[in-house]
Amino acid sequence: MSASGNVRDWDVIVIGGGPAGSSAATTLAQSGRKVLVLEKEKFPRFHIGESLLPYNRRIFEELGVWDKISQAGFMTKRGAQFWMGNATRHNRLDFSAGSFTEFSESLQVERAKFDQILLDHAREAGAEVREQSTVIAHEVGSDQAKVRYRDAAGNAAEVCAKFLIDASGLGNFSANRESVREYYSGHKKLAIFGHFSGVQMPEGKEKGDILIVRCKNSWFWLIPLSDDRTSVGLVVDAADFKASGKSPREVFDETVAATRAVKRRFGAAEMEGELRVATDFSYRNTRLVSPRVIRVGDASGFIDPVFSSGVLLAMESGRQGAQVIDRALHGNRAMTSAMKRYEKDNRRRIAIYWQFIEKFYELHFTQLFFQPYNRYRMVCAINAVLAGRTELSFSVWWRLRVFFFLAWLNKHVPVAKRIEVN
Repeated sequence: MSASGNVRDWDVIVIGGGPAGSSAATTLAQSGRKVLVLEKEKFPRFHIGESLLPYNRRIFEELGVWDKISQAGFMTKRGAQFWMGNATRHNRLDFSAGSFTEFSESLQVERAKFDQILLDHAREAGAEVREQSTVIAHEVGSDQAKVRYRDAAGNAAEVCAKFLIDASGLGNFSANRESVREYYSGHKKLAIFGHFSGVQMPEGKEKGDILIVRCKNSWFWLIPLSDDRTSVGLVVDAADFKASGKSPREVFDETVAATRAVKRRFGAAEMEGELRVATDFSYRNTRLVSPRVIRVGDASGFIDPVFSSGVLLAMESGRQGAQVIDRALHGNRAMTSAMKRYEKDNRRRIAIYWQFIEKFYELHFTQLFFQPYNRYRMVCAINAVLAGRTELSFSVWWRLRVFFFLAWLNKHVPVAKRIEVN
């Protein structure tokens, strides 16, 4: 064991320094806990998921990091636009217009810079952060958790703590070793994405909007990061991509050319760097808590990014996970009812977005979604959820139930005008 390893006993070890891990570490450090963060990469680093939701603001303020983020020069996001691929229809959600929405705007962020701010804030709160530290094994006993890792020089070390938070992201470290990962049936996707200059994006009051372009069997995101830098991604079915026999670049270029709503914005576009590929997302873990262990962020489960819920869900889970561990430490207990409630709350939050994601790929839902009608303020309820409201009042809940019932009914009876998606 390296001398730099178990120098002190820790209250909590956090695997991963992304938004979930940073939020958990900050929360615990602010409560006076001894926290060690083991991050495998050297920050800043590239990461997918640049579009935030308005309700992220509440978490930033609770963590005390809002001033740093608001002064970082990120693009303001006031709405989300959903376009048909053939550009015949689009629907804009204005976050300031929803009667159930408390926060009216958000941010589009470069994740390298954004994640660095969060991780540095955890350091300033008192957490120790060791970057380029790759966790290779863990062991949980009755009174502590042990973690083995390798540092940047390749030296092995072992550290111990009373609790372990797995915020390892899509690496899903502890869950993979316990074989508890499950993929959502029929929802195995592949994302091809990169940064571009020269993409024509909305101006005026719509400047900063994210664009979601719905095609028949795929969709694009276009996220403005600055006046001349846009993140563009294509999400396709993994089986369709494999069957095409083409490279990611070929599939991306051909789909752009065939999608009018995207092609017309790409007239002067130039790619910065290379296209990247992410596969096998949209999964859940069957168990999120066990004695002395909690999984947060993408290590608790990951869903299709179509509604930009990833960072919000990650930070909410990281913060709540840290809070229940803090209470468990107070009571000197390895497992508590609050930890079990965290698991239920996390699954509930994910389910709120999953119901939209699952239906977004179905024609009868899309026909209704692209022809909004705000009777009984149903659009306001949708606006609140897609802005990031995860604690649903009864007023929001029943309106959502009516909307999803109408979407189901539209499959059998023409509730909405029949429109094609292409």
